[in-house]
Amino acid sequence: MVAIHKYTMKLDMRVLEHLGIKLYSNAAAVLSELVANSWDADATMVRVSLENEKITISDNGNGMTTEELNKRFLVVGYDKRKSEGSSSGKFERRFMGRKGIGKLSVFSIARCVDVYSASKAEKNGLRLELSAIETAIKSDAEYHPEELVYREDLAPTGTTIELTGLKKSRVGTTAAALRKRLARRFAIIGREGLNGDRFDVTINNSPIGPGDRDDLKAIEYLWELGGSEVIPASETPKLRKRFTVADNKAGSNQDWMVEGWFGASIKPSDLDKDSDAGNLRSLVVLSRGRLIQENILDKLGFNGVFGSYLTGQIHADFLDLDDREDIATSDRQRLIEDDERVTALLAYLRKTVVDAADQWASLRREARSEEVETKQPVLKDWINGLPASQQVAARNMMGLIQELDIDAAKESDRKTLFRSGVLAFERLRLREASHNFENLESLSAEQMLNLLATQDDLEASLYRDIIAARIEAIRQFKNLTDENE
Repeated sequence: MVAIHKYTMKLDMRVLEHLGIKLYSNAAAVLSELVANSWDADATMVRVSLENEKITISDNGNGMTTEELNKRFLVVGYDKRKSEGSSSGKFERRFMGRKGIGKLSVFSIARCVDVYSASKAEKNGLRLELSAIETAIKSDAEYHPEELVYREDLAPTGTTIELTGLKKSRVGTTAAALRKRLARRFAIIGREGLNGDRFDVTINNSPIGPGDRDDLKAIEYLWELGGSEVIPASETPKLRKRFTVADNKAGSNQDWMVEGWFGASIKPSDLDKDSDAGNLRSLVVLSRGRLIQENILDKLGFNGVFGSYLTGQIHADFLDLDDREDIATSDRQRLIEDDERVTALLAYLRKTVVDAADQWASLRREARSEEVETKQPVLKDWINGLPASQQVAARNMMGLIQELDIDAAKESDRKTLFRSGVLAFERLRLREASHNFENLESLSAEQMLNLLATQDDLEASLYRDIIAARIEAIRQFKNLTDENE
């Protein structure tokens, strides 16, 4: 006798769309899921190949048996940490995967997915087709992937995933841009692991390294969290000064430690990169070596000038604990903000960034003043000739002009500002000197001539500016009449 159930729950086709097809918007997010799976499988090498009609991702990890493919890979929502523990077997890596839905991300950029996986025990192959999955869901039927023969040209162990039927609008990213995006999404690529293992990723045979992030190359001032210097000097060619922040505890929990770094560029435009590679003006948050928040700078409520110069990579492993609630959103690019761990992190970063902003403002003025005097010896001599009471103010003003982010094609505008600044201080100096006219009897002939000559020079300079402006106006008017505007 067939059991009759009073209630029935079904999953609509839209679940697949929301958790896979429409959840991920770019190739970098999709490949991040597959790279994380390779990490969890104890792979030491992941190779990504980009072709016009196909993307291939292969690793030398543990591979999967038929049973593992059915019970793990093909089960949407498989909880790896609950079923397998918190770390991998060979290298004892802390698992990155948790939700069990990352495998659906491939359908956001491809319509056909071939999976080849070879363990020490057996070799397997299968094909997943989006149209067939959609048909099975609509008809309330089980979906059975097509079986494939493991190819001889593949590695003896590991997993290879081939994506075809690509959705070109989402995979138009260049190999160079994709390499940069992956470098920013992971802190473990190209570095030695805790157990002596390496984790390398290549794109079209070109290895990804920390230098591909591009952010450190633009840094002038660097703050490292945790009390020690960990960023190699070779990665920060423009660095002027670095600081270590010993206090790196977030909130009252002694185990909630924040690490990583943030830094300020020389100019805001140094962080403006091409749209494919993404904007560097952000503080990304990583947990367990993988991105978990795209940009937390927007959440700090920090509106100072410092923010437009800021970039960084924050590490907070306490955001992804096995015994605590999962607070990453489905696409693992944002955090649930009302969790106490996120609140503690935001409070810590807000205070730390504000403190750094105060340091930076003073350092920047000093650095730009030094730069002016190095590049403009005439200005240096002029500042040294000012009354002592005006020299600091003059250096600060010239420093502010030097740090203005002016387009190279309009660099002449900076010279105009320098000239205006000089004239402003000369007017002040002349005003102070003019008081000497009240005591003419105490001035020598030479002192009086110098005072009058200084006034004549300043007046001549002002007249020169007026005449130059009028000549330019006449020239523009002439051009308009010549062209019959």
